Amino acid sequence: MNFLTAYYGVIKMRIVLDGRKVPKNYDGYYLQNKAYFTKRGLKSRAVLHELYHHLVESTELDIRLKKEEKEANYYALCFGKR
Repeated sequence: MNFLTAYYGVIKMRIVLDGRKVPKNYDGYYLQNKAYFTKRGLKSRAVLHELYHHLVESTELDIRLKKEEKEANYYALCFGKR
């Protein structure tokens, strides 16, 4: 994660393993420079998905939530294929 945040020129994202902060039926949740995960949700694809949310927030992009979710899924999927 540190490599990718440095590459994009944004501050580091903290990863927290705390399932209590993750909404029901979610594997991860991003809020204010922190990504929260359940134990089963701490997988590379979920981490990359939350990283995308971090990039959007850090660069102050204005994207509708539905579109941001779709793009976060696509980012994680494409990154995983490489």
